[in-house]
Amino acid sequence: MNVQDELIEIRQAAREDKLLVSVLATATFYEAYFEQDAPADLANYIVESFSPTSIREQLEDPESTFFIISIDGHAVGFAKLISGSTDPSIENKKTIELKRIYIVERVWGKGVGEKLLRHCEEFARKLGNDSVWLGVWQLNERGQNFYAKQGFVKKGTITFPYGNSVGINDVMEKEL
Repeated sequence: MNVQDELIEIRQAAREDKLLVSVLATATFYEAYFEQDAPADLANYIVESFSPTSIREQLEDPESTFFIISIDGHAVGFAKLISGSTDPSIENKKTIELKRIYIVERVWGKGVGEKLLRHCEEFARKLGNDSVWLGVWQLNERGQNFYAKQGFVKKGTITFPYGNSVGINDVMEKEL
């Protein structure tokens, strides 16, 4: 059952949202990967990548745009886009990277992620991008299936080093 559209709000995050984004990032990333990753690597990555200081710096980056999605006033996820980011497997296009899109597990399967993704795609179109691309961990079957269902196509691979681990991510792209 999908959440009613009138209960959903998506807004662009501001610098004042650094703590909210930090908590959302920590909770959702942990929920997504705690069963697959080495605990120390996961913890170190979360602390390094999602600390309030790191999130503040990311929010202040003019190439980055964050969106927060809420249901009935309660934040349940976020997305991060990076303008001008590309990968060698994506050729001759004006692209934008969907660096992160995470939703709390409690609302998985209710259409919230799709709504946030559509919002990001519309934002990318308004900026004049030809496509959206992302990297999704090869062991993340749920993510792989979600993006394929949304029209993303595998174009290549990239490495994702963190802690003592190195993940292999599929590069996927969606034409806009």
